[in-house]
Amino acid sequence: MSPTGWADVEADVRVGGRLRVVMRGDGIALEHTGTYLVVEPPYRLVFTWISVYTGGAPSTVTVLLSPRGSDTHLTLSHRDLPRDAAMSHRDGWGAILGRLESGLGGRGQDDAQT
Repeated sequence: MSPTGWADVEADVRVGGRLRVVMRGDGIALEHTGTYLVVEPPYRLVFTWISVYTGGAPSTVTVLLSPRGSDTHLTLSHRDLPRDAAMSHRDGWGAILGRLESGLGGRGQDDAQT
């Protein structure tokens, strides 16, 4: 859950449960918080995402998983971001998903949309 370095994550994955991600690396600790809005295993997860880069206002992240042959296709969308934060979040999610794919030994390409 971090584009570089590592992250400390606390997650109460249920509707109304809280999420806290602290991205760490290069001497920086960047906190993100949120609340789970939709939890539909194993296909859909929706949560709010709040950080200094969202202006302290909640934005909304949706993760959809769908079978694709013997693989799984992941689509991530992040809405309600301030205009000046959209590109950095797109790049950050792209890096996070790339790290996930690499860690899972994947060979496909995930979609990161902001």
